[in-house]
Amino acid sequence: MQSSIPFSIIIPTWNNLPFLKLCIESIRKNSAVEHQIIIHVNDGSDGTLEWVREQGFDYTYTEQYVGVCLACNLMRTKVSTDYILYLNDDMYMLPGWDTALSDEVATLPDHRF
Repeated sequence: MQSSIPFSIIIPTWNNLPFLKLCIESIRKNSAVEHQIIIHVNDGSDGTLEWVREQGFDYTYTEQYVGVCLACNLMRTKVSTDYILYLNDDMYMLPGWDTALSDEVATLPDHRF
């Protein structure tokens, strides 16, 4: 078992602030190391854009819903780690998630996946 490696976690959201907050809380609470969190805010008229700015996250923004593919491509420009992890805004990360994923990455024969 090795220590956890940092991931850039990309999360597209579309006016789903209560679930996004829970998702972020689970990352902060249940991660072995600090990860870069990048959020794409579609619309954000429910207060999401203001909250993301207040929290100091890396983020991208569009005034209307642009879909997951474009959102991911926009967020990709902000990535600062070797590994990208995609999450939906209503996912909850359990304790040890990043250590387990890091351990699995370490077993791979190369890093071209």
